[in-house]
Amino acid sequence: MEKPEVPYDFVVRPEIDGQILTFFVIKRPGVDDFLKRIGEKYQIVVFTAGLREYASLVLDKLDPERRVISRSFYRDACSEIDGRLVKDLGFVTRDLRRVVIVDDNPNAYALQPENAFPIKPFNDDLNDVELKKVGEFFDGDCEKCEDMRVALKEFVGREE
Repeated sequence: MEKPEVPYDFVVRPEIDGQILTFFVIKRPGVDDFLKRIGEKYQIVVFTAGLREYASLVLDKLDPERRVISRSFYRDACSEIDGRLVKDLGFVTRDLRRVVIVDDNPNAYALQPENAFPIKPFNDDLNDVELKKVGEFFDGDCEKCEDMRVALKEFVGREE
């Protein structure tokens, strides 16, 4: 909510609890290209623990015509388990063989860790390359796999 020292990409002003707040948004490096390129081959669903009031405005800036992001789920779709917000992928699809969750928070994918592509948190580092790593996975042979969990195990296992 504080104006960052590095250049920001856009501002959103959601109304939360009756107050209009100002958020300065810095896009993760490569996000525009990533969404466009990956969206040509895969269905992109955003599942965020962010509040709908804030996150929907960010998604409107990232994909204003909704040509890339097909569906969005927000904090109200998360489950709370032991005080942690967890994203149950069963809420998105029944066929867990065909879904990958890309997230920086292991709590988020605690129910389906085998579907996870863990990434480092983005902290305004304009040299961040996490989306390049994710892109390598999706640009590879994973689309030929019947079960994305198998492809993830092989690809993510190499990274450890």
